[in-house]
This record gives sequence, C-alpha cells and structure tokens, in this order.
Amino acid sequence: MRRKTVSVVLGAAFLAVMGIPATGAETTGRWIHIRVLDRSEREESVRINLPVGILETLAASIEADHMKGGRVRLGETGLKPDQVRAMWQALRSSGDMEFVTVESASETVRVARSGDYMLARIRSAGDGDKGREKVDLKVPLKVVDALLDAPEGELNLKGALQRLAEHDAGDLLTIQGGASDVRIWIDSRSTAEDD
Repeated sequence: MRRKTVSVVLGAAFLAVMGIPATGAETTGRWIHIRVLDRSEREESVRINLPVGILETLAASIEADHMKGGRVRLGETGLKPDQVRAMWQALRSSGDMEFVTVESASETVRVARSGDYMLARIRSAGDGDKGREKVDLKVPLKVVDALLDAPEGELNLKGALQRLAEHDAGDLLTIQGGASDVRIWIDSRSTAEDD
C-alpha cells in the first residue's frame, strides 16, 4: 500500500476523531468501517471504525469554498439541478432493471437498480489474481434521495449521512484485486469484526 495513501487515511481518521466536538455525534448507533489490506510483500493494513454520527458532525462543521453546513456546492456541470432530480426520479420509479452495461476486452461495467439499492459492478480482466479487479458498490436509494434534497446547485452530504445511519448492516463498497483490497461497510458494532 502506498505510504501516501496510508498517511491520508490515518490523518483523516485522526482529524475526524480528535477535531470534532462530541455533541450530536451518536456513538451507540451505526458505525462505518473501512479496511484496506495491502497485497504486496509488506502486507500492511489499515482499519478505521467511526460512528456515523461523527461523520455527520464533520460534514456539518466543515466551512470551505464549496462546502457549508453539510452541503456541497456544485460547480458548473452543464446540467441544471432540476434536470438531475428529474432523471433520478425517473430511474428511481422505474423498478428493478439494469441501466448501463459496458463490455470490453479489458472490463465489464454494470449499473442497476435492485430493490432499495443502486448497484455498480466492475470486473476487469488482467494477468493473474493481482491483475484482476472486482469492484462492487451498493448505495441505498434513500441515501441518494437525501443527497439530492438540497437547494439548487448543492448536494446534501449531511442528509445523506443521516439516511446512511438508518441503513441496515452490510457492505457499501468492496474492491478486490490489484495492489490492495478495500472494504467499506456499516453495522452497529464499534469494532471491525468482518471475517
């Protein structure tokens, strides 16, 4: 695992835990867990366990050019927020289906809706186990709803985290293969007992 990546992850975790006031940060609810395992000779690993409440407080407390009060201000994208919300509502109301499939010699990408989730699945071809990568992303629909529930030109990050805190336990993102394996999941335990 690259030292820069480890430094950034550890620094972010430290700042999140040490720099955020405890008020409003619920520690008995849902926990976000991040595990990164290096598949190289060093076999380093990083495990981060944070209550979702701390992330909500962090999102609400950051004041930057493009973020204030838990909302992220979008730049010029060429799409109007009303168009994005209308597209999302059309996707959301369409029921279970596969929206996008891209197949090539090097990878396959699928984006679908299944039940209460948007799913993205990427499979890349490569030489040997380290050359093949598998990415699975699972996002609850209610998290996307909350993210888009903001004034024009903004994303409601705090609201999305609040909906995520209501989410059942399970994987959100897994990446297997390549140089590192990554797993991000949510549950009600404060420890990363994932195996």
